[in-house]
Amino acid sequence: MKPGSQTTPFLKSFRYALAGIVECYRVGRNIRVQTAAAVLVVLLGLFLRVSAGEWCALFICIGLVLGGECMNTAVEDAVDLACPRIDPLAKAAKDLAAGAVLVFSLASVAVGLFVFVPHIVSFLGW
Repeated sequence: MKPGSQTTPFLKSFRYALAGIVECYRVGRNIRVQTAAAVLVVLLGLFLRVSAGEWCALFICIGLVLGGECMNTAVEDAVDLACPRIDPLAKAAKDLAAGAVLVFSLASVAVGLFVFVPHIVSFLGW
């Protein structure tokens, strides 16, 4: 393969991954809501000047929630493709994937409280 003549398989994998993220935003309402929440978290973190360690915790949580939502969307699409009729196992698979996102989201809320409450209390002078 001549340099520049074709996209390498490594770079193609990034294009496919980006296409998957775009597809998740195209079809999913939940990821748009979660992204809005992530933007608010980042803005609040900037305003409150959280520490580097706190940023790490916040970004890990944001990544887990958004990545989890991408996986949930993939599971739902794959289940719908494999089993277009109503089936208890298909429902269970979709519910489990959605439950995983809920677990990530609840854990992220807990981390957000641990990070932000002390800063807010300090900011308000309590």
